[in-house]
Amino acid sequence: MNPYVFEDKRPIVETRQGKLRGVTYGNVNIFMGIPYAHAKRFQMPEEIEPWEGVKNAYQHGPIPMQAMETKPFFYYRGLHMLELQSEDCQNLNIWAPVCRDGKKKPVFVWIHGGGFFAGNAFEEISFDGFRFAHDGDAVFISINHRLNILGYLNLEDYGEEFRHSANVGLFDLVVALKWIHENIAAFGGDPENVTICGHSGGGGKVQCLYQIEEAVPYFQRGICLSGARAGLASPCDTRENSRKTAKAMMDYLGITRENIHEVYDVPFERLVDACWQTANPFSFSPIPNDDFPGFPALTHLMPFSKDKPIIYSSTMGELPVNPPSWEEKEAMTPQDQVEFFHKRFGEKADRVMELFRQSYPDHDLMDLAYLDTRYRTSAVRSAMKHVEAGCENVYLMLCAYTVPESGRIPIWHGGEVAYIFLNEDKVLVLNDAENGQKYGAALNALVMNYVRTGNPNNEHLPEWKKVTAEDNWTMIIDREFRCVAHHDDALAELHNEVGPELKISFKRK
Repeated sequence: MNPYVFEDKRPIVETRQGKLRGVTYGNVNIFMGIPYAHAKRFQMPEEIEPWEGVKNAYQHGPIPMQAMETKPFFYYRGLHMLELQSEDCQNLNIWAPVCRDGKKKPVFVWIHGGGFFAGNAFEEISFDGFRFAHDGDAVFISINHRLNILGYLNLEDYGEEFRHSANVGLFDLVVALKWIHENIAAFGGDPENVTICGHSGGGGKVQCLYQIEEAVPYFQRGICLSGARAGLASPCDTRENSRKTAKAMMDYLGITRENIHEVYDVPFERLVDACWQTANPFSFSPIPNDDFPGFPALTHLMPFSKDKPIIYSSTMGELPVNPPSWEEKEAMTPQDQVEFFHKRFGEKADRVMELFRQSYPDHDLMDLAYLDTRYRTSAVRSAMKHVEAGCENVYLMLCAYTVPESGRIPIWHGGEVAYIFLNEDKVLVLNDAENGQKYGAALNALVMNYVRTGNPNNEHLPEWKKVTAEDNWTMIIDREFRCVAHHDDALAELHNEVGPELKISFKRK
């Protein structure tokens, strides 16, 4: 029987902008779709004006405009939540434990993935923050913000008015963090104990916020899950190329510097059409300029963030390229497996297999077919940039466990998020009888300890050592948990060289 109950009394919280009414369920106050900013198209966000009376915060706010077709997951991988889209999408959601002792709760801010071009705060049912808030006694916040064309189109060549347009999506997040800092105490949260965490593109946004001086007063530490940008795993646009993209789109639309103000009135679908005809929405990312110096691994960590702890993480099976089907795996003999890898890796196949067995001695050889080392390498390189800058609290993690899909396969891109949020029961395939609860307990505990204290060590893990200039100590979450250094250096280097190239393609809307 469900132990949680819905309460009749509705909580009312007074923010700097006005009063909000939420609901209480299972001793957690829940507020949805809270506006934190508004913005004119392609312009920097501005704070919300105060309102009179009490606003009901009962439903999700509009999500960012999407430039690509949304493809639902397999049901057993978790439901994909489709929401109303709007250019006016700057809103956030809060799950806050009912505060009975007057003590402020640590605050966890979730930044969704989807690169810088897609996604939303509640796109997956496993992004629900209730269990995290309830069991962890922490405030959980998720944020919607501008993406793709509306968040990162570089129109700087079309006038001073557009000098910030290349990064306005990032600055939505900066304003959101400022809103949280100024208001979260009213919900029971501690504005001086805020952790930002993102997966994939959200992890890249975490990196960006470390590089933006206006953002750093509003958070104390960060977690980057499979999102580190280091020139390998995900595209990082350049200022020159972003200007070319903008020009090609404007030329297609018949817009020049002289009539640039027409861009404000072009229907979004028409902007999407121009993008698909001349560019690729997947290419959008923040642009190094006066607002943003670039990702740490591609430049350096900004000195004002050197004392902020960070966890960089990746998974073994992020985005595998052409893995065999379940039926193909089942039919393979040991010799067939060797031949499969010789076709994949050529003359280096024997060395790749040898290094894989050394790095992951408890794994089936066919797990190598799902191995993705691009994200792992990006995480290590990024972590080292923090160490080089003088940060003494840098941690690396690798989720390498297998789940019961296609026989068993290494955990995929984002698969660990449901465990962290204690929502493995919402992603059916993750809640396996043998290890589902074990992984959930360990991953949630390490994040919760880090959120509270800045140290992820906990009773479920062996000692988790910090990364140093000499050693890339990594906590491996697998059948057995272990903290090792340099376990896969040679494997990652060779696999990045000879492994199949990842080509990501999407359908337009």
